[in-house]
Amino acid sequence: MKYYQREKSSRHFSELALTFSLLIGAFSLFSITSGLQRVSLFSRPTPSSSQTQVENTIAQPFFSTENVNENGKYILQNIGKLNEVHSRSLLIGDLDTGEIIFERKSKTPYPIASITKYFTALTAVNYLKPNELVKVNSEGLRVPGNRAHLRKNDTLTVRELLYPLLLVSSNDAAELIARQRNRLWFINRMNSLAKSYNLKDTHFDDPTGLSRYNTSTARELFTMMRDVWKRYPQLIRISSLDEASINNYHWKNINRAHTIPEFFGGKTGYTDAAKHTSIGYYHVKLANDRERNIAIIILQSNTRESDIKKILDYIKRYVSYIPD
Repeated sequence: MKYYQREKSSRHFSELALTFSLLIGAFSLFSITSGLQRVSLFSRPTPSSSQTQVENTIAQPFFSTENVNENGKYILQNIGKLNEVHSRSLLIGDLDTGEIIFERKSKTPYPIASITKYFTALTAVNYLKPNELVKVNSEGLRVPGNRAHLRKNDTLTVRELLYPLLLVSSNDAAELIARQRNRLWFINRMNSLAKSYNLKDTHFDDPTGLSRYNTSTARELFTMMRDVWKRYPQLIRISSLDEASINNYHWKNINRAHTIPEFFGGKTGYTDAAKHTSIGYYHVKLANDRERNIAIIILQSNTRESDIKKILDYIKRYVSYIPD
């Protein structure tokens, strides 16, 4: 794990001067919103030689949240460039401080499609045991979207099912996890978990995201992302992998954002009602060379990949961070 330390004072003042020069003519354009709530660890056990073995367990670097100034401010220049991002709802936020850098319709609820599976994973790590054995059965395989290619009567652990759940957005993995106790009980736990985060506009009707009634807002998804960032880094690591193998199964990440150098985790989704959706964790070097851990949330987009690239390009060219 790589730690990012504070810059020395000489570097700090030179950066401050650079950023203040960008501030001229742009002061009225920047937006700062801070103070989102921080709303048991699911430790991934090391399998013995007789158990399954996961390959490529860390394909992307994971960045520490320690030694970060929590009283910083963001400055945005040439904000009109964000009009080129076409998603109806979006949010760009600092994962460490909770500051919202930019948002659009971030409090409006929309269907979230397979972003749901992040909550499915969260519910699993809160209410199930990682080494519980799950038998692949007909009920779990009946749902459309068997991207994991799970075979009836095979047995995997709850932890192992998180890999196809987050890498290939496996609906069958989601259903098998939900049915490990009782499907309705599990969905109720998903909604209870959302309430515990005070996510008033977040609701789940199934564990997969196929239902149009699985809804949330960009703001509330940001709250969830920060909690995962602080407390469940294992889920972020899984979603960052290029691929993973468990016994005779092999899964490749279908999230196209995982090829972006700044990406280190996240989830995408699509349904007709939700259109293209995405939550992403990115480590970005800003316009004044400060490196920050950034969340990008996109809902209701027809151009998701293009929107993500435009947002990252904007952040790297026109956004500065000034620590107090």
